[in-house]
Amino acid sequence: MRALLVTCIMLCFFEANGQEVTGNIKNHGNSEMDMVLMLFGTETPISIGKVDETGKFTANLSNLKIDQFSEDDISMALGDLYLNFFFSCADPQTFGEYFDKPALRQDFVRLPSKGEWAGSVFLVSDENLIPWIEDSAFNDAVLGTFYEIVYVPNEIAIKASCTTTISATEEEEVEVAYHYNLKLNAGFNWVEYTIEEVFETDPNIRASFPSKVKITNVMDASKMLWIGKYY
Repeated sequence: MRALLVTCIMLCFFEANGQEVTGNIKNHGNSEMDMVLMLFGTETPISIGKVDETGKFTANLSNLKIDQFSEDDISMALGDLYLNFFFSCADPQTFGEYFDKPALRQDFVRLPSKGEWAGSVFLVSDENLIPWIEDSAFNDAVLGTFYEIVYVPNEIAIKASCTTTISATEEEEVEVAYHYNLKLNAGFNWVEYTIEEVFETDPNIRASFPSKVKITNVMDASKMLWIGKYY
């Protein structure tokens, strides 16, 4: 199945509560489509909004509920907070008492149409981040910002930093640093990852990777580009 990459560039606006984003996906080229999260599988999507036939959309996290799912389904999906970020610290205690609080991460937004998965939306500040997000083993990281969604049952504030090591070669271990400073409200939250430094590797051995990353709430929604990959 051939994928068509469509750049969805929009002006984003946050409500005062920081949970709603509105904008226009240019060159959408499709009929109205749902925007959903598939935290509990493809058979149980959670709608966060719609894209109309002109490309205009509103995505809202503020009123989402998961009480339609069974306690068993929820407990099986939830995991420790420190593991539910794109970048994780090797030492769970970096997050102190919150390290094992339940959480659930969603990497990108799905676009079903007529009951079938028709596309995905990546939230980035630079389209060149997408190949690395899709396959970090073979594609180089670049400076920039990307965005995900994290669900937590209870409010949590995190201010922590850690360093860990990543293998650049069989002989070389590179120290990387992750800095977290964010407040997660009970429910669904936008999370921003800013890659501030990239370690350049030998491309014959492995792809370049982020060596310094800042993880926060969304700082400036106007930088968010919505990049759609349609199938």
